[in-house]
Amino acid sequence: MLLNNSDKILILASASTGNNVFCTPAIRFLRKHLPNATIDVVALNKLSAEVFENSPDINHLFVLNNWFGNARAFDRLAEKYNHHVCLNINALKKIKGRETILKVIPDYINGVARGEQQLQFVAGLVGKPITNEDRHYVIGNGIAGHFALSGVSPKDTLVNIHLGCGTTSLHGWKFFYKNRANNNRLWSVDQYIALGHALIKANPAIRIVVTGTKNEAFLAKQFQQAVPNTINLVGKTSAKDVFDLMQDMALFIAHDCGVFHLAAASNVPIVGLYGPTDAILAGPYPVRPQHHIIKAESMAAIGTATVLEAALDLLQKFPRLAKA
Repeated sequence: MLLNNSDKILILASASTGNNVFCTPAIRFLRKHLPNATIDVVALNKLSAEVFENSPDINHLFVLNNWFGNARAFDRLAEKYNHHVCLNINALKKIKGRETILKVIPDYINGVARGEQQLQFVAGLVGKPITNEDRHYVIGNGIAGHFALSGVSPKDTLVNIHLGCGTTSLHGWKFFYKNRANNNRLWSVDQYIALGHALIKANPAIRIVVTGTKNEAFLAKQFQQAVPNTINLVGKTSAKDVFDLMQDMALFIAHDCGVFHLAAASNVPIVGLYGPTDAILAGPYPVRPQHHIIKAESMAAIGTATVLEAALDLLQKFPRLAKA
């Protein structure tokens, strides 16, 4: 049975900022073809829910912060809807026993962007074709503003480096610090520091901006102490703030993380660092000319010189694109 314009639809998203960014093209597609339907979204924590705040495509946003009680809470919500759509297969593991009432996206397949797979899934639910205009992430209303940056000169070339990831933001540095070196998605802080020095040496107008949640303050402090004149915005930005911040960035550099995908929702040039992770499945969507993905067998195999070369190349090819 296809979804229709009079349906009440409850969408189960996830606890991950990046995974929720992946959901946004599919939700925009549903709203486009079901303008009068009720489309409500469930996110599984407050941080990841920021992706959906102020979205005109959503009637109501619910946040289930209690991991142990969310199955019961979801049950109560589900009773009010005639269709339930799960856009993230991992989220279903937190809502045990709900498979019978959910239209569930199949397991992701490698080699196809998650955003594309979700779009194809909901296109099948409404029986409508996908166009190229549908293939983009949507943060808030999709229109970027400007994040207020103080102490910045018009001559500064701002490069945003994001050091953290969801593990740090959710569990804090005590949980994460010992395990960072063993995480196959992260570049080391020492390598980011070396990159910061190399960027400034190559172009003294470059000024580094670091972002993250308050639990990642220890990473920013380490970087800021090593790289002079760094702008530290850790703990000072929401998901929409990051999206707005990109309008003034000349470049964004990070490993695969939620903020990487927030940046990909804008037009900022990006250098993405990927180890074993499938860079197509979990990469920027759609891939644009100003996106440079560096893929290696491990994150440790990615050298500073390789990232520096990619960064300088994008700065030359796309000068101040983010302000266009």
